[in-house]
Amino acid sequence: MVSMIVPRELEARVAPLIGTPFVAKGDTPDGWDCRGCARWCLKEHCGVETPDYRDLYTAADVRLAGRAQRSRLIAERLAHWRPVEPQAGVIAWLEWLGGAGHVGFMLSPRRLIHADARAGTVLLDLDEPSAAYRLRGAFVPDWITEIHAA
Repeated sequence: MVSMIVPRELEARVAPLIGTPFVAKGDTPDGWDCRGCARWCLKEHCGVETPDYRDLYTAADVRLAGRAQRSRLIAERLAHWRPVEPQAGVIAWLEWLGGAGHVGFMLSPRRLIHADARAGTVLLDLDEPSAAYRLRGAFVPDWITEIHAA
């Protein structure tokens, strides 16, 4: 049994990351994409390391066709992830323009941080009517069997 400990006050902990630039294939707080941001937050705040999935970037372009390919690959990789209820500390799988292919790090059941190509690293309130993204699911790596608040 492997437990994940989620610290309290996640929103305050991630506040310094707001405004971090979006960098395609980026993986650090110097600049990242949605995958890099979510992966870094999961490791930094919950102590959970995940694969970097850099092979999802075999196609260099990020046009809609490239996003569809990455979305398909992400969906295939979710076999190594377990669906959970939306909650602080888990990865949100998000839908944008009718397709799921974006991720974020959940701070609560309805709020998350994510790296957006247009806005950089921002908070997202899923209850905001004008939100461009919709929650498709929440996941943790399949080896995480329990989630506890600190």
